[in-house]
Parts: sequence; C-alpha cells; structure tokens
Amino acid sequence: MLKNILFLTISLIFLGCSTPTNEFTIQGSIDLNDGNMVYRIIADANQQPLVIDSTAVMSGSFIMSGIVDSPDINFFSVQTVQGNFPFVLEPGEIKISMYKDSLMNSKALGTISNDAFMKYKSETKIFVNSMNGIGRELQQANISRDTLLVADLQDQYKDVQNQIKDYEIRFIENNPDSYVSLLILERFMMTKQISNEDAKPIFENLTSRIKKSKAGVMLEGALNAPKPPAEVGQIAPDFEGPGPKGQLVKLKNNLGKITILDFWASWCRPCRVENPNLVRTYNKFKANGLSIVGVSLDKSKSNWIKAIEDDGLQWTHVSNLQYWNDPIAKAYQVRGIPATFILDQNGKIIAKNLRGPALEKKIEELLNK
Repeated sequence: MLKNILFLTISLIFLGCSTPTNEFTIQGSIDLNDGNMVYRIIADANQQPLVIDSTAVMSGSFIMSGIVDSPDINFFSVQTVQGNFPFVLEPGEIKISMYKDSLMNSKALGTISNDAFMKYKSETKIFVNSMNGIGRELQQANISRDTLLVADLQDQYKDVQNQIKDYEIRFIENNPDSYVSLLILERFMMTKQISNEDAKPIFENLTSRIKKSKAGVMLEGALNAPKPPAEVGQIAPDFEGPGPKGQLVKLKNNLGKITILDFWASWCRPCRVENPNLVRTYNKFKANGLSIVGVSLDKSKSNWIKAIEDDGLQWTHVSNLQYWNDPIAKAYQVRGIPATFILDQNGKIIAKNLRGPALEKKIEELLNK
C-alpha cells in the first residue's frame, strides 16, 4: 500500500523571484545510468499508483517543475528499482536525493512540509523499530500459545502506541504549517484515537494553507458531519457478502444472543495484535450465545484466508475484497480499523469500539443479564 513511509533526499534549485507562489521545482539526484525513467505518481481512489509526470535521468540528475494549488502526498517510482518514495508536493524548491540500493535512506528537503516529514521519520524510527520487534515476538508467542507472554507483549505494544501518540500530538502542535501534521490528525480520526470534539481545536490550530488543502477541506467536512447512522441504540444496517468459500453470508442469519461485528484486515497490524483477545473472548463465551462476524477490508483473498487460519479465527467471515471501498464498511461509516460493533439478538447496536479486557468484560456483562 502506498501508505508505507520511505524517504529520499534530492538537491533542488528553484530560480526566479517573479515566479508564481504556487510553482514548484524538483531537482533530484540518483545513482542511475542516463535514460532511466523517474516517475512522479499519486495514489488513485483505489490506492493504486497513477503516473502524473515522468522524466529521464541525465548525468545522475533529473528535474521536474509545475504548478500545485495546495500540498499533497506524491511518490517517486524509478525504472528498474523496486518500491516507491513518498514526499510532499507543495510550492517551493524541493531538493531530493535518491539511492537505487537504499530508498530507505533517501530524503526530501527544502520546503516546510518535507523538512518536517524528514524530522518526523527520524524521530519516530525508534518507535517503529520497537513495534516491529514486538510484533514479531507476538506472532511467535501466538504460534507457541504462550498466553502469558502474549499478554505481556500486547501491553508492551500498547505502551509504545501511547508513546507515539504523545509524540505525534506534540509534533502537530509544533508544526502547524506542515501538511504532515494534517495527515497525522487525519489518521488519528480514522483509527478512532481521538474524538471529533478533541480533533477540532487541533485542526483549528493548523495554518490556513493546510486547512484549505484538499485533504484539509475533507477533514473539516468530516469534523462537522452529522453523526453516522450506525450509532449505539440504532438497528445495525443489514448486509450480505461473500464468505471465504464464496458462499453468501448474511448478517441477519448469523446473529447470536450477542454478536460482535469486527472490521479488520490481514494487513492491519493493530487488528492482528487484537485478534488473540477476540479468540479468547469467543472461546470463553460461544457456548453462551456469543457470535462473531468478521468483515475484512482486504484486497487479496489469499492473504485474507491465510490470516484467518494463522490467527485461528473460527467464526463467520465476509469480505468484498474492495479495501476501503467495501460497501459494508461504508454502510457503517468505518474510517479506521480495528472497529467493533456489539449487537443484541435483534441486531440493535449496544456498544462499539471496545477492545481487549474491556470487550471481554462487556460481553460477560451482557450474556449474564
């Protein structure tokens, strides 16, 4: 997915004091032979790469220029080199240096957002490495069924998540004119890390140019949107879709005394970290009438089925394999995963977005009524 953050450095010269304020110039360097192509791409509506511009490498350099109305995430893809490198396209002089054998060490500098982006990457590297290490240990602990170690590693993982959140809130406060700050705030909302009410003052603290960007306008609309229909106390939208074996799965046919509707995906690491908690809760209460329906936002059927098997998710599953365009996720206005809805036997939503011990406690409380 194009959301993976890899950085690169380029050397950029932007000349002409009479040029429009929305003009950008990119001057890059890369250790490739003449004639190799460099592509500037964006992610389309389906998160697939769409080429916007291209140029050939000459003497280890390349240049691009144009007009951009507001900041946006773009990516560089290079002929004969795997992967891509994200940067912020915005007015000004963008300096980029790329290395064909080490895109991870590439950099983008020269404008407010790109300078902040590089700082963010450098300062969060320790958190990312820590989470990746814990994630690998957790996977092995799940395979060996070491429940005590799993619980300890989950606590460690959550501690690092909290450290990242604290850092990112400070980053937004200290970088109100950076497009990266807007993207972090957007992710906070998508993953339900903060409420709309808490997000509003943070958004208002951003500069006008960031709030008026395309993503800024969309985020402001989400902040001011009416509450979605899938709220506690309302009947959950019914749905149907294909199961892992191609069979038609209907929500109304899979309601138990209590049902957990779990939105997840094989590529979602927080979802995979949470899965052992769901498995434990399901095994503990399935004889008492607990049902779980998993709705996956996967694109790959094989990855989806493998994750079900690897994590031991022995309940009902459904996926349209349409990623964020999944119609079920849209019906529930799910903007971040993992997301859970707890339904009674009539399909009424009685709680949402509970995880871990809080979810297990709520299920026990409801089934013992």
